[in-house]
Amino acid sequence: AVWFEFHAGRNAGLRRVLSGALSNRRAIDSYMMAELHELFLADGAERQAAREARVAMRAAAERILEAGADAARYGDRLNAAAVGMEAGAQGLATLIAELAAETAALSVRSARLGEELNASGERIAELERQLAAAHQASLTDALTTLPNRRAFDTMVLEHAGRAMNSGEALCLLMIDIDHFKRVNDAWGHAVGDAVIRLVAATLAQTRPDAARAARYGGEEFALLMPATPLPDAAAHGERLRAMLAARRISLRANAEPIGSITVSVGIARYEPGEAIDRWIERADAALYGAKRDGRNRVVVLEAAAEALAAAS
Repeated sequence: AVWFEFHAGRNAGLRRVLSGALSNRRAIDSYMMAELHELFLADGAERQAAREARVAMRAAAERILEAGADAARYGDRLNAAAVGMEAGAQGLATLIAELAAETAALSVRSARLGEELNASGERIAELERQLAAAHQASLTDALTTLPNRRAFDTMVLEHAGRAMNSGEALCLLMIDIDHFKRVNDAWGHAVGDAVIRLVAATLAQTRPDAARAARYGGEEFALLMPATPLPDAAAHGERLRAMLAARRISLRANAEPIGSITVSVGIARYEPGEAIDRWIERADAALYGAKRDGRNRVVVLEAAAEALAAAS
């Protein structure tokens, strides 16, 4: 389904992610395919809550329309009664009895409508809470609790806009776990997940307050560093790389050593007016350069002006 949607070209986000991975010769395995399906194709809780809210609101609207029809009929009946009274007092007792019966019936229907509308209001409020929770969940990576790729897409637009307005530097770090497939193949996906959580926690704990970290997909992470010159961003990337490389991890069950976990880091500074996709591609190209040059290193792409000139 993922490849079909990619070739069909109907899902711009999916096409952008896969095209970037292919252009940088990234491994596209079943793990990545599952994440892409969940991110771009799965019918998640947010859509389900939205559908249920629409159904509940339509039902409430129908009840209100029914109440309006009842009120209109009752108004017609009152007008008819008034005409009858003007004609004379003959049959007045019967007319009053009919009006009393109609009033009682309308009162019952109104009470029932009130109960139904109260129930509908409570249901819509509950669905609103579910929708808010589902929306938050849709922006959060379940494994690491970091913002996910969808949240990153929003964050990067916001920060780029602020950088254009303020003129301050904005740097993007793309961080990828080295030889992650070997970890999964040798130790299993449970250990692989633990490694991803470890890197995510280290990234979150060491980031400056203004920086925003996200799980970009698979074993890759992104870190946005606003108001940060390129040398400072490079220094932070090197500290993160060294901190992870210095750690020695082992299996919790029997303390069997797994070894060290290293990361490769690619960094690019945003150039005002640059297309966001192009900026991410440059950071990803720097990351690929770190992989190509031997991994466990930081590569900074500084030729932004030349790249922009070539693109124009």
